[in-house]
This record gives sequence, C-alpha cells and structure tokens, in this order.
Amino acid sequence: MTAIILKIILCSSIFIAVYYAFLEKERMYRFNRWYLLSSILLSYTIPFINITIESPEAKIEPQTQIIIEETAQQMIFIQPEQESFNWMNVVWGVYAVITLFLLIKSVLALLAIRRIKGERRTYEHYNIILTGEGLSPFSFWNTIYIGKNYMENNKVDQRIFLHEKAHIDQKHSIDLVILNLLKIFTWFNPVLFLYKKAVITNHEFLADEAVLKKNYSIKEYQNLILEEILSQQNPPLTHSFNFNNTKKRFIMMKTKKSKFSLLKKTGGIATLVAAVVLLSERTYAGNSANIQVPEKIVETPAQTSSQDSYQEFKDILARYSDLLNDGKYAEFSKKISENDKKRLEELYPLLSETQRNEQKITFFALPELKKRIPTENELKSFLNKKDYAVWIDSKKIENSILKNYKKTDFSNVYISKIYPNARTTQNPQPYQVSLMTHPYFEKTKEKEKSSMMMGFKRPDLKKDQDTITPRESIKTENTEGKNTNTQEDKTFVSAEYPNGMKDLRTKIGKTMDVSNLSPVSGTIKATIYVHIDETGKTTNLTASGDNEIFNKELLKTVTEISNNTVWKPATKDGKPIASVLKVPATMTFTKP
Repeated sequence: MTAIILKIILCSSIFIAVYYAFLEKERMYRFNRWYLLSSILLSYTIPFINITIESPEAKIEPQTQIIIEETAQQMIFIQPEQESFNWMNVVWGVYAVITLFLLIKSVLALLAIRRIKGERRTYEHYNIILTGEGLSPFSFWNTIYIGKNYMENNKVDQRIFLHEKAHIDQKHSIDLVILNLLKIFTWFNPVLFLYKKAVITNHEFLADEAVLKKNYSIKEYQNLILEEILSQQNPPLTHSFNFNNTKKRFIMMKTKKSKFSLLKKTGGIATLVAAVVLLSERTYAGNSANIQVPEKIVETPAQTSSQDSYQEFKDILARYSDLLNDGKYAEFSKKISENDKKRLEELYPLLSETQRNEQKITFFALPELKKRIPTENELKSFLNKKDYAVWIDSKKIENSILKNYKKTDFSNVYISKIYPNARTTQNPQPYQVSLMTHPYFEKTKEKEKSSMMMGFKRPDLKKDQDTITPRESIKTENTEGKNTNTQEDKTFVSAEYPNGMKDLRTKIGKTMDVSNLSPVSGTIKATIYVHIDETGKTTNLTASGDNEIFNKELLKTVTEISNNTVWKPATKDGKPIASVLKVPATMTFTKP
C-alpha cells in the first residue's frame, strides 16, 4: 500500500511539474485541459498497470524433490505478549476522520448551492437564477447564478454571459467534481492542491478566450474583471466570474501562440507515455522456460539432506543463545525477529528427528480449534489475579473485567501452565488463560488452518509428563531418542501430484516465467516448501534463495498450480498425514 501511495504522489508530481514548466504559459488551453485531466487520472492508474515485455528464453533445471514428515514433540507453549496499542488502527482512524470531514464539507457545499433562492429564468436557452443576494456571477453544472443588479432591461452584460456560458458548454464542473472526489479520498496527496489551482486557472483562460473571440475590447474586458474582484466570493465547486489569478489572465489575453507549441505538446504526451513505461509494473514474458523435473522422486536420507539446513538453523539460534541457555523463553519469544522466526519455521521440517531433539525449540501445527465453553467455576477461579493472567481475544485484561461476562459469551477457553523460567514481570502468574468470543473464535479457527506454533522443550521432563495444559485436541509425544534411520520410514508414502510428475513438469514449464532475470555467471538456486495437509490441500508456501526475482517467480508459479490442485496426501501406516514438499530449483546461464 505504501509503495502504491508513493508512486501516485511521484507520478502526479512529475506531471504537474511538466505542466508548470512547459505548458501553462502556452496558448493551447484545450490541450492543457486534456493534459491536466489525463495526467492526474493516469497518476492513480499507473501503479496498477502491468506491462508484459518479451525477453530471452532461460532454462531451469529443478533438482530432486524431498518429502519431510512433520513430527510432534514435547513443548512448552508461551502465551505471546500482545500489544495493547496498534498504530495502524490510529492511522486508519485518522484517515477515516479526515475523509469523513472532507466528504461532509463537500456535501454541505453542494447543498449550499442548491439552497440559493432566486427567480428561475431561461436566458438565450440557458438556465439562469436571479438572486437577490447580490452574488457575483458564477456557474455550476448547467446553471448560471447572477444577482438581480446585473440584469438591466432584462439583459445581462454579454461579456459576463459569454464567460459563464463557456464554463457550462465546456462542462468545466466535471473537472472540479473529479478533483474534489480525489481530494476527499486521497487528501494525503499534496499535489492535488496544485492540480486544482492549475485546472481552475485553465478554465478561466478558456472562458476568457470565448469572450475575446467575439471581438470585445481587451482593455474594457480587463476593467470589468477588476471591478468584479472586489465582489463577494462565491461557493466552492463553482465557476465564478472573478478569481484571484487576474495577473495571469491579463497576460494570457495578450499572449500569442508560440511556434514551439507543437513541440511542447509532443513533450507533454511523451512524458505521460514514459511514465507508464517506466513506473508501471512489468512482467517479462519470453519463451516458456524448459523445466526438467525427474519422473521419479529421489528419496534422500534425512540426516544427509538436511545438513545445510541444520547449520543455518543453529546459526540463527546462536544469535539468541544467551536467552535460550538461561531458559528465558518468554524473553526469547519477544526478542526474536519475525524474519528469523519465519526462517526457523521453514527450516524445521527439513531437520532429522535427532537434529530436532538437539534443539531447545520446536514447531508444531495446531490441530483444528474446537469449541470449549468455560464452566461457571472456571470463570470464578479466573478472577484470582495471583494465579491467572487473562486474555480475551488476544488482549490482556484485568481479571475483574470477567464479572461482565457469562460463560456463554465464549466459544473457547485455553489454560496453559507457565513454568518459573518462562514467567515475566508483567505476567508472573503460574497460569495463563486465553478466552475467545464467538466472532474471534471463527476468525482464529480459519487462520490457524495453515499456522505453525513455536514451542520450547524441557529436557528435564519425564516421558509421560505433559508440559502444557493444552486444548482438548492437542496431544504431544516425546520423540527423543528415536532412530532417524530411513529404514523406519517404510510405512511412509510421500505426497503425489494428481497426474504424476510429468504433468507437474509440463505445468511448471508453461507457467513459470524467468525471462526477467538478468543473466549471471554460474547458477542461482531457490527452494519452495509446499505444506500439504492430510486432505491434500496446500496450506502454506514459502520460498528461499539468493535471488529475490527467481524466488518470486518460482513461488508465483507453484502457488498458481497449487491453488487449482488437490494433492494425494502423504500417508504413514496407511493414514493420511500432513507433509512438506521441498522443491529446489537451479537455474544455469549458458552462452548461446
């Protein structure tokens, strides 16, 4: 969103700068009006334009695919610290307040025009309202508003009439309405104020030109304008006979058409075209990449295939070794960066069971969230703030607030035991309680279908001791000491693409476009991790690699294929299980 806003402001700034530098002082008012309107609308369109460009073909040769089974381990669940203050809510709140204010202001301005009372007449086939308020002449939409003092012998000064008639005939009100709508909803774009000033001035140039074409004296017409400057200012969104840009108008009345006007028109159009080409999103579509995916999946022993992943996993945790070694899990959960946490989650399925058991942290997929309404006794016990820290919908509350709730207000209660080394100064209680209201429960249930949780293992626990008070559906088992030899996985059958690897290879070859990659010497690599649940649906996709463009294109391709695919899920002991499909890809650049 931020990138789109910045691009809109950048485009509109460039366009208005070109207008003021090269076009404003040229006597080509109709072209200038077209330029102003098209450029401001184009500024809001360019960020969403996608241009496809032909590029040289490239060749991708994906390597083997590896299926890694998810395993459960003993863990301690740490209730995350929830921020009670969200700055984004403040930003959206400010935006809504200002937008609503501007919208109301504009509606009131329109109503003010409609409330102007006066005698309606038809004057030379145009609607005129004669007001008794002594308003200076102005026009809006298809009506001219004019004070009765301007009407003499049932006639209006023809110069004034021609001026306002030009505004109506050329439908200048439409331009102002468009700009006003943009201002209401994108008031954060400061360039709009310059655009509105330029558009209004251009309208006046056009109206003045319409008057002077009837061979009226320029000097007398200028005197008439000066007399009107002292008159009362008219409502917004209207075209008034007088504006405070008199000096520019007087200069333009005597300006002759420049011999460079055609060149400047060409430059203005070239600016618009160049902005579209340079600032819009680009997709490179060359020849289809030649993707080679093995017909047969090569199973690699987990211990061998995961060495690089394990080293990276340990390197990340080493940054927080002081916290983990001291058992400060709550502080670790708070200080670990989102990027590090995401990368650990991606690497964890690639580790062998032995490697996982050597670490203090673990990741596990939450089972489906089920309803569990708290009992009356539980609600009463949660009022004890010495024993319980309470959250409602992930927001920390004072225990006494629970007096305002009854048990039927909640769809789920989750009680977790917090061991001494995991407690914090803010939450020293031995138990944490998470309560979910009905709407939040449904939202969380949908979100957790593809979520992973981070936990912490306690090596000092006995095998049959559970380290948390889990949801009713969470079951964990101790996997320490299990042999990771691949002979134990004879009952494991990896997930399969519906029509086999040949069909997957064909789809990747037709879909993936890597022609926007700049050729480099050697090879570049990327890996996609496809999380497939026990029903065969793709629940999550992540990408890693050294080249961001390559990562993005590979992720885009596999995502597009997975969105329309129900995989044959992996099985163990004949039962469907969730698994992760690792799709590494290597791209080699060769000279033609």
